Amino acid sequence: MIDVPAPTVAAGDENRHLFCQMAIEIPLQDLIQAAVKAGWDEPEVLTAIIEVADNLMLAHGSNAELHALRKALKRKLE
Repeated sequence: MIDVPAPTVAAGDENRHLFCQMAIEIPLQDLIQAAVKAGWDEPEVLTAIIEVADNLMLAHGSNAELHALRKALKRKLE
């Protein structure tokens, strides 16, 4: 299991995203090093991480849209 520090600032803090970046940087570097050690080239690992992150963000957005649509439909049916 990867050890990621807990947030040290409240939700809504304007710098929270920066603290999150700092919290995941070392575990992410460890992942990159492990992938390179396994035989992947660093640029392809970095590209893969970006693409996986993009796909996860798109899925998150789709899930949020679906949730909002379900909520609106439920209100109409009530």
